[in-house]
Amino acid sequence: MSLVTVLALTLGIRAPAVAQGPPPLPRAGDIIAKYVDAIGGREVVLKHASRRAVGTFSMPAQGITGTLELVAARPDRFLLKVTLEGLGEMQTGYDGSTGWIVSPITGPMLLQGKQLEQLRFESDFDAALHEEGFQALETVERTDFEGRPAYKVRALRKTGDEDFEFYDVETGFLVGSVVTRESPLGSVKATNVMSDYRAFDGLKIPTRQVQRAMGAEQVLTISSVEFGGVAASSFELPQAIRALVK
Repeated sequence: MSLVTVLALTLGIRAPAVAQGPPPLPRAGDIIAKYVDAIGGREVVLKHASRRAVGTFSMPAQGITGTLELVAARPDRFLLKVTLEGLGEMQTGYDGSTGWIVSPITGPMLLQGKQLEQLRFESDFDAALHEEGFQALETVERTDFEGRPAYKVRALRKTGDEDFEFYDVETGFLVGSVVTRESPLGSVKATNVMSDYRAFDGLKIPTRQVQRAMGAEQVLTISSVEFGGVAASSFELPQAIRALVK
């Protein structure tokens, strides 16, 4: 009991009201632990060693639509195929050491330097756990993100990249991020919005992702996810990429 309160009780007067500040922010580790629980728990995240997701891709303002297929496997194998009407198929892949892009616009490309580092990190099959690749995780503030109260977490990667992740205060879900990534067009800042979480074999995944970057908006919608059964050959380098590897 404070001295002010003791004197107030002794003299029979009310103690002055003490201004209450905002509640303390939760630790970043606790926010991420709540997120992992919200999507099904650590055991569910680690339950499967591979997955395949299919859905659609669109750029509404440009009238571009297409399909997508995402294949991934532990520890860090990744392949994304996007087929666009009138443009053809674009692929991005990582086989554990080589990162690459094949596009009808740019042709086959090997990723190097920062682009390769970033793709390697994002190919982590268990990235939801936030157990690898970070120098620091820090809660910055409680804010609004896409109209919902959210905790903003600064995620400093070992690569030196600084991301900001947003976690819904109520549900615990990861609902967005603001990141800077290297691309064939240079450094690009992007805002990602995740929503419409659905459970697939116990693991809740955002089935709608919107990315806003360079004045354009891309929408990815997942319709189905299958776990297991992904062959190692799925991540073999395309012939056009093998021709570039020295």
